[in-house]
Amino acid sequence: MQMPLRYARGSWQNWAGRVVLFGGVGLFMYRAVNEWSRSGLGLLVDALIIAIAVTGLNLITGYTGQLSLGHAAFFAIGAFTSATLVTGKIWTPFLDENIWTPGWTLFAAGFVCFLIGMVVGIPALRLKGIYLALVTLVFTEAVRAVLKYDEFSGVTGGATGIKGFNYLPPSWTGLDGRADLVTWFFYLSLAILIVVSILSAGLLRSRIGRAMVAVRDNETAAAVMGVNLFTTKTLVFGLSGAIAGVAGSLYALKLALVEADVPLFGLFGSVTLLVALVVGGAAQNWGPFVGAMFYVFVNDYARSIGEDPSTSLFLGWFVDSGTKINGLGGVTFGVMLILFARFVPFGAVGTMRMWRSKVVQVVPRLPALAGVDAEPTAELLGEEGSM
Repeated sequence: MQMPLRYARGSWQNWAGRVVLFGGVGLFMYRAVNEWSRSGLGLLVDALIIAIAVTGLNLITGYTGQLSLGHAAFFAIGAFTSATLVTGKIWTPFLDENIWTPGWTLFAAGFVCFLIGMVVGIPALRLKGIYLALVTLVFTEAVRAVLKYDEFSGVTGGATGIKGFNYLPPSWTGLDGRADLVTWFFYLSLAILIVVSILSAGLLRSRIGRAMVAVRDNETAAAVMGVNLFTTKTLVFGLSGAIAGVAGSLYALKLALVEADVPLFGLFGSVTLLVALVVGGAAQNWGPFVGAMFYVFVNDYARSIGEDPSTSLFLGWFVDSGTKINGLGGVTFGVMLILFARFVPFGAVGTMRMWRSKVVQVVPRLPALAGVDAEPTAELLGEEGSM
């Protein structure tokens, strides 16, 4: 059997592969913002926002191994934090756009969700698996109930929510107000996703990142080796919630309204984020982006097919013209989740990495010694290599 090619991490071959990958994604984004319709670009913005939230979920579920169904709650809290600040229901200084812009509420939403996330992370010290998932699910529904409670309607708007705010493009962007609103949110969402992804990758290379992986692999062994479980779990829950809160804030500013009955603010939202993570690949840097793109566009296609199933190559044989199938998007992703869990357990990105490793492997660069070339050789590498 032919051995795969091996390149050192940081070698010119490794960098060439990265340039090709990022160049391809950059070309796709360039064509999208310049050639797609406003509705198509709006779907892409939704995918980027969901990718940000899934990046947060990936920290706690993918890298730390704590199953959470509570990230829709952080998404909702972030959205309502921005909405209440922009409309002056809690704090009036944000009404002065000469000093503050609605974009500042992204930081406020992240900070609030970070604090709440650390509190929610405390039960994770005693619970794990399905029990932790149930606790976080109850948290999601409790947050939704509070947002709809009439006693807090002066702040949250109650059942009707909060409307009448917007985040127009700043003058320095050169964009034309409402006409370029979708374009503005595309650039803003893309920038935030890039920053969050870079920060997450840096976190994983740090001491806390190694502690996260140790907790995921064997919690008991991690504690024996000196990993502080309380600090690790609560901190990661806080960071994960903060990222989801920023995504929710961005979602609220894009919609220019928030209400407790928005699907992404409840159980549906938690399942959506989890499905996107599973489809894209847990514990993969590119997993949230791929999973979110896959979810949004396949779901939109399934919804359009549900409006007129007779246009489908398969369903057209069984239904008459004009028949509608409600909820086809949810059914489609229920089936997809089962198929991915059975046949693609590592997600799309994880599976592609496995296939790639059969052809090309990127291995750690060996430390340089005096008079010895630092580039790895077949004799030094033996049979070891990373995917």
